[in-house]
Amino acid sequence: MKANFSRSRRRSGRASMLAELPMILWAVLMVVAFPIVDLATVFLRITFSYAGVHYASISAARANSFSNPVDGKPSAKAEALSKIKQVESSFSGLTITNINTAILITRNDTLALSSQSVPLPTPADQSVNSYQIEVSADCSAQPLIPIPIPVKVEGLNAPITLHLSAKQYCENPQGLTI
Repeated sequence: MKANFSRSRRRSGRASMLAELPMILWAVLMVVAFPIVDLATVFLRITFSYAGVHYASISAARANSFSNPVDGKPSAKAEALSKIKQVESSFSGLTITNINTAILITRNDTLALSSQSVPLPTPADQSVNSYQIEVSADCSAQPLIPIPIPVKVEGLNAPITLHLSAKQYCENPQGLTI
């Protein structure tokens, strides 16, 4: 006895799409969507870090002294440290290390630049030099959802680390000797 199957059953296009949809969605999410969300989160956190370093440099430039408090007001170094730590504690996924506050001295005639992390040994002379406060720090931002891939990629499955710095003209150069 021979069975006669003249009609063959074909799968509809809709059924093929439903069978392939989970694999396509997984590929789109893992290859496109999650990495974009991770990178956006990392760069948003780095932007917050830079805003903190910039704000710390503004606060340090307004301080009355460089390293020692005067009249109960914090020094430039203490002001910068407190502002950066305030930003670090406000946002998750941020780590800020190696915070450095320095005096940048620019000669007005030659534009030669020098830097020092200690108070000036002589009073500031604004007719010869201009004075800036520079705050720099190493900032590390964690991705929101680390992507499980075998290769280490900063920003996707490992933290991205940048050295950020900002400088502002000193509002009280005579306090740089204290």
